Amino acid sequence: MGRNFLVKCVSAVFFLACIPLLTNCSSTLATFGDDRNREQTLADTEIILNINKRLLSGEFRPLFFSIKVDVFAGTVMLTGTVPKESMRQKAARVVGGLIGVQRVYNEIQVTQGPRNTSNDMWIDAKIRARLLAAKNIKSLNYRWRVVNNTVYILGKASFPTEKAEVLRIIKQTSRVRGIIDRVEVR
Repeated sequence: MGRNFLVKCVSAVFFLACIPLLTNCSSTLATFGDDRNREQTLADTEIILNINKRLLSGEFRPLFFSIKVDVFAGTVMLTGTVPKESMRQKAARVVGGLIGVQRVYNEIQVTQGPRNTSNDMWIDAKIRARLLAAKNIKSLNYRWRVVNNTVYILGKASFPTEKAEVLRIIKQTSRVRGIIDRVEVR
């Protein structure tokens, strides 16, 4: 039992360590508890995995660590930074033809300079905390990324007032320079 148990433990730790890589470092495989049904959640997860599989293959491999993928109800949002417009366009081609994709927002920035990652992480943490603490906001229904002080948000609000409150919270977060709103109201 000792050796077999050790092998199983090491295998489990290795698998858990690989999950962020499979999901492009920070996209979740599945989020249960939001307003999507189980089938839509699984379809979105399949879209994320298929995009990441394409990003890890051949011509798209250089983009894997430069872009982030978020999917909510069949809508794909690509964010991150690349040095050339041609790379931005290539990233959009990754999503082309995938089953279940209804819409694609290519929000990848073309920039030569480095990303302000620490500031973006600070903004993200503030927004996450404020949305989790807010009453009447189901934060699991939103996906957002912060890239060079711009917040890109995707999701579905239950009511126009919920969407307005989410956007107000983001706007009032210090250091946010802009918001790209891709939130739909049911």
